[in-house]
Amino acid sequence: MKRLIDNIYHLWDALREIRGVNLPKDLKRKIRRSYLRAIFLKRYDSQSSMVNIVGYRVKFCRYRTFSRLFKAIFLNQIYHFVTDKANPFIIDCGSNIGMSVLYFKMIYPDSEILAFEPDREAYSCLETNVRLNELKSIETIKKAISNKEGRIDFWFDQENPGSLRGSIIRERMPKQRQEVEAACLSKYIDREVDFLKTDVEGAERDIIEELSNERKLHYIKQMIIEYHHHIVKDTDVFSRILRILEDAGFGYQIESGLKRPLKRQRFQDILIYAYQKDYTA
Repeated sequence: MKRLIDNIYHLWDALREIRGVNLPKDLKRKIRRSYLRAIFLKRYDSQSSMVNIVGYRVKFCRYRTFSRLFKAIFLNQIYHFVTDKANPFIIDCGSNIGMSVLYFKMIYPDSEILAFEPDREAYSCLETNVRLNELKSIETIKKAISNKEGRIDFWFDQENPGSLRGSIIRERMPKQRQEVEAACLSKYIDREVDFLKTDVEGAERDIIEELSNERKLHYIKQMIIEYHHHIVKDTDVFSRILRILEDAGFGYQIESGLKRPLKRQRFQDILIYAYQKDYTA
């Protein structure tokens, strides 16, 4: 019965209209068909760590993580952005296995992408997916983006390779620890960035503050920041990141699902879509 219910939910996800983005109808159909194929692949080939989606060959660490990424990025289109450039420069902080990279290449095939991922297993898949699909103009960097350079602690789950919760914040992933290389994002920005994506499990405020301190925010035209509210339950500092954006001349929209009933100190993912007010795509 549970499998039947799960299948119904997946069918609903795949068949519903992909709204709110300007994609060709044939591409939308391709995304939905890929999702269905990927779901049923799991049902009948549970040992596979490879799948075909929208013309890409994708290697993943764990199917559950892949499925969540596919739904969020390709079905829900959370990283969609509009630009009049055929070859936008995109920085992707927290690329995981590269689903976001594949999405950016799908909507802007000639884009130039700088992709950061510190997790060993996820980065291996990221490199493989770039190579398998012969993607050009992509540089992958095995580093965590932070507000300091050098070696730092990275918390991961060895029983869940490539987990979406791997973090330099212990409270986000209180499992195993390893040292990884860290870098300041400002060191990589010396020209216009058409789109910045950050999904770094708690380090996002440090990154934005560092860019602000180094006077690099003006290079960025649009960005999406996944803000992880209440990683530390009694810490409420969300307004600080909004203040930095406001002072730098950004407008923003905020998206978040909040479970009912309301509960104090509950963890919450918040998406911030920010844009320079004087920038017209």
